[in-house]
Amino acid sequence: MVVNRVLSLQNQARLTHSKRLVIPFINAPFSTDIMVFLAFWPLWWILGIEQLLPPFFLAWEMIRHLLRTKGRFSINAPIRWAFLLALWWLVPVVWVEREHLDIFLKEAATAWSQVLAFLLLWNCLSTIRDWYRVVKGLEVLAAYAALGGLVFVLGLWRGEILSLAGRALPAPLIESSAFFRSISIRTFGTMVGEDSLLFQRVSSFSLQFSGLSMVALLLIPFITWRLCQARGWARYRHSAVLVGLLLCLVYAQSRIAYLAFVTGVIVFTALKLDFLRPRNRFFLLALIALTITLAMGVGYLVFSEITQTLNTIFLELRPGSWLVRFRIYQETLRLLPEHPIAGWGVPVRIPGMRSVYSAGTHSSYLGMLFQHGVIGLVLYLGLWVSVWRGILKGLRERTISSSLRPFWIMATVSMLSFNIRETADIWWWDQLVTMTIWMMWGLTMVALRLTSMEGHHYGDSTGAGD
Repeated sequence: MVVNRVLSLQNQARLTHSKRLVIPFINAPFSTDIMVFLAFWPLWWILGIEQLLPPFFLAWEMIRHLLRTKGRFSINAPIRWAFLLALWWLVPVVWVEREHLDIFLKEAATAWSQVLAFLLLWNCLSTIRDWYRVVKGLEVLAAYAALGGLVFVLGLWRGEILSLAGRALPAPLIESSAFFRSISIRTFGTMVGEDSLLFQRVSSFSLQFSGLSMVALLLIPFITWRLCQARGWARYRHSAVLVGLLLCLVYAQSRIAYLAFVTGVIVFTALKLDFLRPRNRFFLLALIALTITLAMGVGYLVFSEITQTLNTIFLELRPGSWLVRFRIYQETLRLLPEHPIAGWGVPVRIPGMRSVYSAGTHSSYLGMLFQHGVIGLVLYLGLWVSVWRGILKGLRERTISSSLRPFWIMATVSMLSFNIRETADIWWWDQLVTMTIWMMWGLTMVALRLTSMEGHHYGDSTGAGD
């Protein structure tokens, strides 16, 4: 009787626990909170706080995790590299000028937010269901980015609104600061002159066009993967989002993004056809030789037309862009020897140019070298190497379910395209880009670990995540 009574009480406790009201950000798991946080992105955007909120959100989630686990957590290689980079990020505070301290603090907060994001994703995504909630969050974010681009491209709305933050900030501050202007005056894009490839440039929910091009390069392979695994009406939903993201990529008008996309398509084709396996390498080499031969033949016949086209795309269209970049890189390399080890800490204004065109910008690699020195660049590259080691391990793994292979192909194409694109712009300034890349990194970090735990449902749209 006593045993039966105890069992009855335990069953009642389990039932009560299962029926407990789950409140996001209070008692919900981190995977639910991140999904809800991303789902509310348009609200944060309208309020003008989406660029400021992620560090506070991640810090709150980390406090909740530490309290729940009594301070226990585990780390992996990407977390170690991210932590070392965040520590080194603080070194230039000694010589950063007071007028640039706000910029330094914002970027330092992003570096530490990256550490928190990795820790939470690695420690909290313990089930397939958790993993899929992050997938769902990225799907929603992709839908928002596509919708914003479609609204502007189709001419449904091309105006601008003042965010709640913009109503609270003083007008002189908005006018004098590119950052405060960007979070105050909200628009999905802008109309441009005749020297541009197209007559409009789209930014959607990103701060700038370059940020949107990065988000599109990350999410186009992601949505393609989800489309291939979808069933029923979800196929139409993912197809619409994919079209919107492709339009965002085109109308963001980033030429290096076009190159990254084409490269991604080639790599996707090679991986999808399994050309990289030893038995297929002969056919891959033969295909490359045939392609080069045909390209040389066609190039010989229409050399002048090709030359004129490339000249138009890369020199005549938006010629000021190339001149500005040349000036930025020139000034960056000129100032670099003054702080070669730990860097300047922040971008440095170039006389006669706007703050968005400062030295130490328009390239993640050169920007990291300029702002955080040789050691900062080594730590940044070490972080990327650790991420790529995990991706390549997943891509090479032949013992896992074949349904997971499309995920690794997607991750490979996304990260490669992003690496090419970041040669021409920094990405840790726009929180839409940071949240997207962190979630993508998190999915790749956790994927292999979860494969052996709860079955092989990653590629199944009817699995635990849906």
